[in-house]
Amino acid sequence: MAKKIRNKTYRHTYHLMPECGWMNDPNGFSLFNGEYHLFYQHYPYDSIWGPMHWGHAVSTDLIKWTHKPIALKPDEDYDRNGVFSGSGLQVENEHWLYYTGHIDSYLDTVYDENFKKKSQADSQGDTSPYIRQVQCLAKSKDGTTYHKYEHNPIIGSEQIPPGIRIEDFRDPKVWQNNGTYYMVVGAKSIDHIGHVLFYTSQDGIAWEYLNDLTLGKEYGTVWECPDIFELDGKHVLLFSPQEKPRVGHNFENIHSTMALVGQFEYETGTFAVEFEQELDQGFDFYAPQSLLTAEGKRVMIGWMNMWDMKYPLHELRHDWNGSMSLPRELSLKNGKLIQKPYHTIESYQKNEVQLRDLRIDGEYNNSSLSGKSQHLNIAFDMTESNIFKIECLKGDCESISMTFYKNRNEMVLDRRASNYPIENLRICNDYNRSQHINLTNKVKLDIFLDVSSIEIFVNDGEYVFTSLFFSKELGDNVALTSDGVTYIEKLVKSEIC
Repeated sequence: MAKKIRNKTYRHTYHLMPECGWMNDPNGFSLFNGEYHLFYQHYPYDSIWGPMHWGHAVSTDLIKWTHKPIALKPDEDYDRNGVFSGSGLQVENEHWLYYTGHIDSYLDTVYDENFKKKSQADSQGDTSPYIRQVQCLAKSKDGTTYHKYEHNPIIGSEQIPPGIRIEDFRDPKVWQNNGTYYMVVGAKSIDHIGHVLFYTSQDGIAWEYLNDLTLGKEYGTVWECPDIFELDGKHVLLFSPQEKPRVGHNFENIHSTMALVGQFEYETGTFAVEFEQELDQGFDFYAPQSLLTAEGKRVMIGWMNMWDMKYPLHELRHDWNGSMSLPRELSLKNGKLIQKPYHTIESYQKNEVQLRDLRIDGEYNNSSLSGKSQHLNIAFDMTESNIFKIECLKGDCESISMTFYKNRNEMVLDRRASNYPIENLRICNDYNRSQHINLTNKVKLDIFLDVSSIEIFVNDGEYVFTSLFFSKELGDNVALTSDGVTYIEKLVKSEIC
């Protein structure tokens, strides 16, 4: 952990990253004694996935984070191959972490006691595969040192309902309602259909199975990282379905993130779905988790990366891999979940440049718009144009672009123009993400660039596109191109430090 990162070229300015090594799912996202805690799936010894630990960072504003010592590591028989994802909760004066203990006999053969990979010769043992996942608890009084509960696991395989795989029973999210503890856990059935399971407890330690929810095989093979909360008079269930089939412009990733809006019945553990949606139309957003802030806002953060993809940072030997999205404030509008950047990011914006009433016909460049870590706020009208394109992090040959096609009311995010392309390992030439957007009306964009990432909030958070982008040229220009006249009502650029 003390080693220095050899290459910081693509390190972010205002997104949480690991100090070194691998990062994936946010865990234990919670408020404890007035401070925000975000844990994360972490392998400190390499920049690819390995036996999972819980990394740990704290913040007062959800933007700038301070790293703390690793909170949990796989050192007990019930979690020896990984301390998998989970949640955090303040219980009186203690911080309780709920997590999945992972046992995998195959991993026993390829990692030694220090979690380092064994040699190929040492990994040839003929062992029968065995995987089991159970739910566990750890506690802390100071928010730094965590001790695992002596009677773990608190939910074992015998408490899994019939038809659910013991290999796919993970990612507990715990909350309280009227003095009762509730837990939702992601799962997969023996016929490879995604579920979530609901449990209840009077003390947060002894749990009873309540009910489950599934929507059938068209909603993926396993529902990872579920989260449930009340918002604007409704209940919202977040989850990450793996291998959900594509539907039109939606679910273009192999693994997706979803929200179900409806009503959860606490007595029976039933969830009545009224509306469903994909959470992010981009490439790199997964396993989101939410908390209620000190000011009463529901804020969500997700892993800014994706499974089954090529990882250029690992191949380039940069010694780190993975980051978190901006925190996003959630609300409901006409039954749909809306995401906006959490307002505290505004405190880090400076050197504002304002351009107004521009008429773009052809290509427009302005050096005042260049930058690698910045916020661009744009409002435009395509009444007199057919195609409008915005290129960011642009060099001579590389850029990540957004193109708007009025004839088909479509926005396309394209990241193919990179000398370090992020390739889908299961689908060839997978470099575009798209969404139907009404381009007969004015369109508003909030674009957040941070060295190697982009987050695009469309029409005040109606849609969001999140993507990583690694440029060999390290370009920082912004270019606008229009086929016909696109009217730019305003274009405001702010640096973010």
